[in-house]
Amino acid sequence: MIRAIRKIVVPLLRLWFGTCRVELINGRVYDEYADLHTPVVVATWHRAAIFALYFFAGFHPMVMISQSKDGELLAQFAATLGIVPVRGSSGRGGKGALVRMRQHLAQGGRACATVLDGPRGPAYVAKKGMLLLAQLSGAPFIPVIWSASRTLTVRNSWDRTLIPLPWSRVCLAVGDPIQIPASCGSGELERYRELVERNLNDMMAAVDRRCGYGG
Repeated sequence: MIRAIRKIVVPLLRLWFGTCRVELINGRVYDEYADLHTPVVVATWHRAAIFALYFFAGFHPMVMISQSKDGELLAQFAATLGIVPVRGSSGRGGKGALVRMRQHLAQGGRACATVLDGPRGPAYVAKKGMLLLAQLSGAPFIPVIWSASRTLTVRNSWDRTLIPLPWSRVCLAVGDPIQIPASCGSGELERYRELVERNLNDMMAAVDRRCGYGG
């Protein structure tokens, strides 16, 4: 399976996704941080993970991926794209993964990322791990989400995974950066968590409407 991912799946998806036309929403934020090489913490919802890995692979981010068997396949997919996978999640290994991600940013890494509602949901409910990383590292936190005009939706998955179909229009929204003060306590961090969750869900609804996606 791992050999198939490297030799068949990744080249196929590169060709597949390469046919999609990407429309950036709030692209000035993307352009600013891409040009300045400023370290950032990026996160999305689980449903958006596969295309997001492809789109942002050029930044060679360190991405937290769960230690499950499914996570192993996703980690191999990510590594073949040029991403640096680090294994962990809110349920297992997350603390050690956050330490490695903080070191990655401190040593010149451009980005760290993961899905905020992983590894098992509930869908569209944010966990705090990446917000804590943004706080400790001082890097701005940037939410991203996409939708597409034509998609394959994995309807029997808890997150309703999306994959854009070939030659579809992909609307990728980049949220305004959020700077989380180093001094904020757990109560204030919870308010940031609620803010990020609300913003990301609003962004998701907006790109779904723009693309005519009904779930």
